[in-house]
Amino acid sequence: MNNKIKNLKLINISGIIGLVVFTFAYIITFAGTAYASEINFDNVGNLINQERSKRDLPKLKINQELNNAAALKSKDMINRNYFEHYAYGLSPWDFVKMAGYNYLYAGENLAMDFNTAEGMVGAWINSDAHRNNILNPDYIEMGVGIVKGEFTENSTNHETIMITNMFGREKPAIIKAFDYLAQSILNLF
Repeated sequence: MNNKIKNLKLINISGIIGLVVFTFAYIITFAGTAYASEINFDNVGNLINQERSKRDLPKLKINQELNNAAALKSKDMINRNYFEHYAYGLSPWDFVKMAGYNYLYAGENLAMDFNTAEGMVGAWINSDAHRNNILNPDYIEMGVGIVKGEFTENSTNHETIMITNMFGREKPAIIKAFDYLAQSILNLF
């Protein structure tokens, strides 16, 4: 027992400080990142479905057409340098239609300049309008579009990640059939 105490006394003070600093840095690094995941399709989708599950709502299924619509919107915002739901004469629903999704219900959440999926989804959950989209029981599918690029704001360029999250429910087949019939009749005139 004395050897252990004696050995501790032989460690120089700089070694102890180095060990404390290393331990503190290790704890901060891993404690800070344990709940900080990359903004990617899987992480965003999982976090949104976790929020729905907490409230006994069914998980949203991933829909490729909504993924495409969300990617189109994110690319358009980066390419034209805007961050809005409506811009250049286009609505979110135009992107949904361009992707071939024939919606009965649709919604859109936007985000940019976030570093973690948790931070972004947390901000959405803390916003009434965004939370309402995430938790809307009318939606059964979603898509996520994530585009990295340069964005200019207040005459300053910066790299960002532009995220669009589309929600939807397609029209039932019977309504699609009536829409087709109505359009066919209109085309006769």
